[in-house]
Amino acid sequence: MDGTELASYYAFPPNRHGYCGTRGFCAALRNFQGGKTGPVSLRTELERFSAHYAYLSLIARESGLGPFDKEVVRAFWTGNGLLESVRPGALRSFIEKDLLKGKQPARARRLCDGLPDGLLPHHSFNVLYVNFVSDSVPRTIRNYDSCCITSGKILSVSGKDATLLRRSIGYDGGFAIKEKKSRVLFERGGMRFVSELKTGDVVSVHWGMIIEKLGGKDERLLDEYTLKNMRAINDSAERKKMIR
Repeated sequence: MDGTELASYYAFPPNRHGYCGTRGFCAALRNFQGGKTGPVSLRTELERFSAHYAYLSLIARESGLGPFDKEVVRAFWTGNGLLESVRPGALRSFIEKDLLKGKQPARARRLCDGLPDGLLPHHSFNVLYVNFVSDSVPRTIRNYDSCCITSGKILSVSGKDATLLRRSIGYDGGFAIKEKKSRVLFERGGMRFVSELKTGDVVSVHWGMIIEKLGGKDERLLDEYTLKNMRAINDSAERKKMIR
C-alpha cells in the first residue's frame, strides 16, 4: 500500500459522513480499488480535502519529502518521528496561513497564542486542540473520540462488524485514553479496507470503521503521539488555571 492509498482509507469515513472532501471522492476511491483508475486520479481528489492536504504538506515541507510519501501520511494519521521535525514557528504559520486560510483570523490568533509546548501536527492535534476546522461537526467528546484515530484488539467478528476492546478518548478534567468495548464496522457503503480479520488482531479505527491492521510499532506510535498531544493540552490548561 502506498501513501496515496493509505491517505484515502483514513479520509473515507469522514467523507462518507459529509464532513470533508468532495462528493466525487467515494467514486474515485471505488474506481481505484476496482483497478479502473490509477493513483493520480485518487491523489487529485485527496488534494481537495483542504485541511488533510494542508497537514500533509506541512509535514512534507518540514521533512523534505512529498505530501503523499507514505511516511508523511503515516506521520499524520498514526504518528512517527517526522512529526518531531515540524518547528513550532512553522506550526503557528501553518495555522494562520494554511489551516484556516485567513478566513477565521481571530480563531487563528487564539490557537497560535495558546499553542502548548510540545504539541505536534498529528491527527489528534486537529481533533483535540483545533476542535475541527469544519463547523459541520458538533464539538462533543463523543465526536472527538470518533474522529481521533484509536486502536483496538478484536474480540469477535460478525457480519460486517467486529467487537473490539478499544482505546477510546475520554475526558475527566483533562483528555485521557480509556479502554472500552466498541462495536465497529469493517465495511461501509460497499467499501472495505481489510480483507481478513480474526480475534486478536489489532486494528485502527476512524469514525466507527476499521481502517487497517496495526503492527506493534504503529500501535505504539499511535498511542505515543496521541498521549503526547493530550498531555501538552492538559498541562497547558492546568497552567492557565494556576495563572488565574
